[in-house]
Amino acid sequence: MVAVNARRRRRWTPRDELVAKFLSEQWIADFATLMLLLGTRRSRTYKLMEKWRDDFGAVHSDSLRPRGKDRAVTWVWATQGTATRCLGYEASAWVPRSTNLTHKGEVSRVRAALVGLETGVWVPERLLLREAARKTPGLFAAGQASLLSQFSARPHVHDGRYFDGERWWAVEVELTLKTPSARLLISVLAAYRTLQNGHGLLYVYATDRIGNALDSAIKELIRAKKLPRSPGIRLRRLSAVIARRSIELPASSAGPEEAVS
Repeated sequence: MVAVNARRRRRWTPRDELVAKFLSEQWIADFATLMLLLGTRRSRTYKLMEKWRDDFGAVHSDSLRPRGKDRAVTWVWATQGTATRCLGYEASAWVPRSTNLTHKGEVSRVRAALVGLETGVWVPERLLLREAARKTPGLFAAGQASLLSQFSARPHVHDGRYFDGERWWAVEVELTLKTPSARLLISVLAAYRTLQNGHGLLYVYATDRIGNALDSAIKELIRAKKLPRSPGIRLRRLSAVIARRSIELPASSAGPEEAVS
């Protein structure tokens, strides 16, 4: 009875609402990202997750193993009702799968590291997709995305937009190396051409091999006059961004990006 009464005293706080909005906008986050987002230890984070899930029915949680990983971890995502309330429109039902966990999870981690729960400084991919669908509805129709003709015409959508206090950046989180190299060139050019006026392009990459490939692709596009000589592109290693919670990194940890930023 004591435990039940204690649970009934739990309140839905403004911070809980910010977390619900974060999860609704980013689709999903793993347990480590929640700890980073909240600045809480494991036990406290678990109690909060339990509150959101069991007391308020605001989130789902499960132990899931992303494709290519050797172990499962705890993931948390907003219910359809929570997403609808937080996003301000009827959100579609979304179910995590092994194929979509890793990338969505790392984008959530980048957002948590750079802006935490701060509002007005991050535009999520989920809203960018909705914006793109309004502009070109035929290309985003349900069941049509697999058609090659529509895929080739479909506009590029960034993984998010981030305001660093001085400038907006379109964010691309690269976890795998795009091959052949022509595919990477096309991807970089599409990401650049989709930029809004005055925005920079920020690549957050998982490995040095990916960072070096991006650096080479950008230089090749500059040589081919597909990009200007100073394109306003930054490359940042994922682990460094998470550790420092910033895209302003010392030269010793910057990697290849100094050549193109």
